[in-house]
Amino acid sequence: MVVAALALAGCAAHASGAGGGQSGASGGRGTKALAAAYMAIALPANHRLDEEVDSYNDHARDDLAVAEASLRQEAATERWFDQRLLKIAFPPAIAATARALVRVNDQRIALTTEQAQAMTISRLLAFNARHRAADAAVEVQVRFIRKQLGLPPPGNS
Repeated sequence: MVVAALALAGCAAHASGAGGGQSGASGGRGTKALAAAYMAIALPANHRLDEEVDSYNDHARDDLAVAEASLRQEAATERWFDQRLLKIAFPPAIAATARALVRVNDQRIALTTEQAQAMTISRLLAFNARHRAADAAVEVQVRFIRKQLGLPPPGNS
């Protein structure tokens, strides 16, 4: 579940290095504006995901109701991020990456929503490996869009 936070974790890094010459962007100024728009949604999403993942991890083994509520909040945060990401007027190459990110995140949201309906703690925990795999798929797209925007890769924290 820690990887859920990492999927958008790099979002918390500062937008340093957003400069010209990035593929698909309209020069340094355009890339910086796009990177800033991305960071404006990524920072709050990452902060909320950190809290929700921590809550899930704190309660997954002993409080099914709280763990499930945390998962529902994760899914809501991920939807919030996706909706705003798709509203950014990226050039075609970056827009394609944004759509790919939303697609894999939608798959993770579906899994998270299913996990949040588990009837027992053991069933809830049985989803963890699949959830980590879904997080990894999202992280690949996050790394790619951040590179396109001239942002540093996600941190390892």
